[in-house]
Amino acid sequence: MSKFKTVFRQVYLKNLRSGSFIWMVIAPIVIALVGGLIGYFIVRSQEDVKMAIVTPQAELQPALKQIKADNLKVDRKITTQKAAQKALSQEKLDGYAVITTEKQNLKVAYVNRTDGQDLPTTTLDAQLTQLNLQYQATRLKLSQSQLTQLLQPTETTHKAVSFKDGKQVMRNENQRTINVVLATAVAVVMMVFIMSYAGMIASEVASEKGTRIMEIILSSIDVKTQFLGKICGIFALILTQLAVYGVLFIGGRTFMNNYLFGQYPQLKSILSSLTLPSFWSLQILMTIAFFIIGILTYTIVSAMLGSLVSSVEQVQQVVTPITFFAVFAYVIGLMSANGSDALLVRIAAYIPLISPIVMPARLATEAASGAEAWLSLAISIVAMVLLYFLSLTLYRANVLVYSDGNVWQSMRSSFNILTNRRSRKQ
Repeated sequence: MSKFKTVFRQVYLKNLRSGSFIWMVIAPIVIALVGGLIGYFIVRSQEDVKMAIVTPQAELQPALKQIKADNLKVDRKITTQKAAQKALSQEKLDGYAVITTEKQNLKVAYVNRTDGQDLPTTTLDAQLTQLNLQYQATRLKLSQSQLTQLLQPTETTHKAVSFKDGKQVMRNENQRTINVVLATAVAVVMMVFIMSYAGMIASEVASEKGTRIMEIILSSIDVKTQFLGKICGIFALILTQLAVYGVLFIGGRTFMNNYLFGQYPQLKSILSSLTLPSFWSLQILMTIAFFIIGILTYTIVSAMLGSLVSSVEQVQQVVTPITFFAVFAYVIGLMSANGSDALLVRIAAYIPLISPIVMPARLATEAASGAEAWLSLAISIVAMVLLYFLSLTLYRANVLVYSDGNVWQSMRSSFNILTNRRSRKQ
């Protein structure tokens, strides 16, 4: 046990202090902060759209004073088209609208500067359409009750449902959006972690082989102990990175509650309508389980492949197939997160190395049941155990073999070594 701790501590502390790991942790934070700051300053720098609404017909002017829109500032002092043109040329306005009548209907003509902000024409058109209806009602001498009936909007209802055990269940459409976002986020995080740590564990093994220090290490430590210690050390780094993000998430949530919600109450009202799944819900627990199993499986395979090369320079050769495999799983996971339930997606949800990304997405979008998720998880666990023993066997056979050939030649040499050892025992 002490030898295992030695290997574990050495792998963990060496990588924990490395610049690559530190950058791997802070890079997403820096990107998120920069993106957030850019968005914040863009929003803060946006000024209200300045425009004038004029008409040559005096009977329309009182009604035009009721027109308004968010982030729109109407200059009520400008009442003529000539004054609006002058203000526009002096860049005091972003644009103006001229309201006239033609064939007993309102006609609107917008004019805006090419270097000014866009006019909210969609919002204005909706209000001017209402104004046109009122104008027509007055012209046709309709009563107020008739006008109210004319303006009555169509009543619509929208229900989101799903089916569980053959029974219809009401669902919140906003909640489905949250689930899709979570499923996509899980696929992205899994993809990033796999690509980052697969190369790290492979480089960890290859660097020791390249310096020929592996022979000295294995003279005092069993191959199994060293293999397991490296895997656990890398997995501890993954947990450390997740813990850092967890602490930042708690801090960010506190910041939002104490500052952002106070400054922007509309943001609080939007987020209050969204409900995150409970930590103890099947979706979250299954997602965590698939994440752990998936990362461990890829780490085990990467460690085995790292033993096939003789130097760090050859690591990219063995990591590339894993990267392509992870990218394929990522694409299928995104397809599932976007609602696709094609045959390829359903089959991929049970294939080891792919299911840890695909099945959480299918579970989040309610395309898979709890029983299907448990079955997929069981298959992944069995596959991980089998891959562990296979990787350990190949690692033991190839860790002291140095070859200048490609990966496939190294793997063939490993199987030849294993075959020769078994024949000698017999």
